[in-house]
Amino acid sequence: MLLDEGRSLETATARLWPGTDRRSCCSPGALQRAARSAAQLGLPHHVLDLETRFEDAVVEPFVRGYLSGETPNPCVDCNPVRLAALAALAEELSLPRVATGHYARLVWRDGEPWVARAAHRAKDQSYMLWAVPPQVLARLEFPLGELAKDAVRAMADEAGLDVADEPESQEVCFAPAGYQVFLESRGVAPVAGDVVDEDGAVVGAHGGHWRFTVGQRRGIGVSADRPLYVLERRAAENQVIVGGRDSLEVRSLRVREVVDRALRGGEALEVQLRYRSSPVPVAALERRGSELEVRLREAFSGLAPGQAAVFYRDDVVVGGGRIAAPGAGD
Repeated sequence: MLLDEGRSLETATARLWPGTDRRSCCSPGALQRAARSAAQLGLPHHVLDLETRFEDAVVEPFVRGYLSGETPNPCVDCNPVRLAALAALAEELSLPRVATGHYARLVWRDGEPWVARAAHRAKDQSYMLWAVPPQVLARLEFPLGELAKDAVRAMADEAGLDVADEPESQEVCFAPAGYQVFLESRGVAPVAGDVVDEDGAVVGAHGGHWRFTVGQRRGIGVSADRPLYVLERRAAENQVIVGGRDSLEVRSLRVREVVDRALRGGEALEVQLRYRSSPVPVAALERRGSELEVRLREAFSGLAPGQAAVFYRDDVVVGGGRIAAPGAGD
């Protein structure tokens, strides 16, 4: 697309992880396919070795988060790392901009860059970009922000690119067999513990709290006269708390590591609390020390500490943070 606009281009791929799964965006095979695409287009190709930074900033926090009872989202941590590195490479090459394949839009207001939702909502990735700082956003372009994925595949096919029919990349690129298998490969040992109901009664046993996630229904290993869901993981006690679906619902939450670009007390705000979930209207915001208390206009089911809370106004990302816990009223 940018070649058709007459741009002067060079290409780059970040090497983040040594895995071999074809769906991984950073496997050796993916690097080879990227280099081949660049060659097909007659463009120089650079490889950025970010494995050490990725390990320190993404993988290790992921492992620590799960062991502490949280459910981290590694893509949120990855994007600031690799986009900052690409912006630095562009600076070295005296190139003014970095174009990426994210499904998101960049809008400018009063001279400042803001991330906005993509036109193709089913593929929108703006949620993953809330932690990218404005100085990096200012260097970015998102050429696919107005397009649907099928249209992009058709364009790649028309251009004769071998990657036109590549399978979808996976969300956790370094854990193709699942996060439980990955954690075990990092030396996390299964430790037996109790499955406990909301009244504190032991109703079953498990082989490690980190094997579960909030909202999970299947695979709990407990027989009951009603469907049970994972409500909470208590890492210190190695307990998995279960209860009915109604107990999953919250109307408030606490957010830490807050980035506030234009929250303005919560007026006309929505907050998205999981990557694939629908946004929820915000009723009010209240600062409590370093955290933000968020009250919702509607109940949200399956709040998971460690996930991102991303705030939107008119489809533009105006802030974000990490879910600490349900609010005081839940």
